[in-house]
Amino acid sequence: MREFYLIEIAKKMLKVERENVIVGIGEDDCAVVRIGNKNVVMTADCLHEKTDFPSGIKPEEIGHLALAVNLSDLAGCGAKPSFFLYTITLTRDTDEEKFRGILRGMRDLADRYDVAVIGGDTDFGDELHISGFAIGEAERFVTQSGAKVGDYVCVTGLLGKAQLSLEQLFSGYDRDEIAYPESLFKPEPRIKEGIEIAKHANAMTDISDSLAISLNLIAEKSNVGIEIYENSITLDHLLGYVDYEKALELFLYAGGDYELVYTSKQCQHVKIGKVVEGSGVWLIRKDGRREKIEFKGFSHR
Repeated sequence: MREFYLIEIAKKMLKVERENVIVGIGEDDCAVVRIGNKNVVMTADCLHEKTDFPSGIKPEEIGHLALAVNLSDLAGCGAKPSFFLYTITLTRDTDEEKFRGILRGMRDLADRYDVAVIGGDTDFGDELHISGFAIGEAERFVTQSGAKVGDYVCVTGLLGKAQLSLEQLFSGYDRDEIAYPESLFKPEPRIKEGIEIAKHANAMTDISDSLAISLNLIAEKSNVGIEIYENSITLDHLLGYVDYEKALELFLYAGGDYELVYTSKQCQHVKIGKVVEGSGVWLIRKDGRREKIEFKGFSHR
């Protein structure tokens, strides 16, 4: 996962020690700074046409996705989003209607969560590319580094749906034939859930690259081990399309679902495991076998 190696380089080169920088570069999906008496949470994300926009995606869904991936990062810290800026690089042949559609999708999602889209930049290049910068506030923010031994490990929803649908597209299915088009084309950021979870969670993050990556980040940064129990994983939503082992692989290693995973002494959602002493992330199979969950994820777009 070269992305995380490059993040470590940036962290070492650009890290600053300031009293008002609470969470800095490379420490989490979001940065947190203290301004006055407020915890201001910030994140940035970018999407490229060739790698991030599935075949058949509509302009409104592109705009939705560009905002959603940023809001999901804020949700993973328990922040309420407030503002969003964008940079859009259009190709020369992009017509006005497509541009309007992208902005319409962005606006509709922003309105749903009371987010003000306050500006950005529009340019031209060889590929459609959208970068976003989102700002929010959190009374109590949660990072990936606070998991405690004895915490439950919980997820806000079922995983693997976006990757399953993407693989169906790759295999020749039409858009209206795939299993979960909404999960692939219009993922919903778990803003309200994140704010509620932040009241009691010790660690949290969104699941964008895979559950496996998210859990490994939490385990490493919290200096704990994590066990996931096969008996606690629900795969019924996948088993109508793939066999059991493939469904389990999708649940653990698929990206693009944008659910939240958190550790807490109380679980309001789907309980799948527990934080334990030690290190690493482990799958406890139904027969008691202990298998390592690797730091890897599927390409989710």
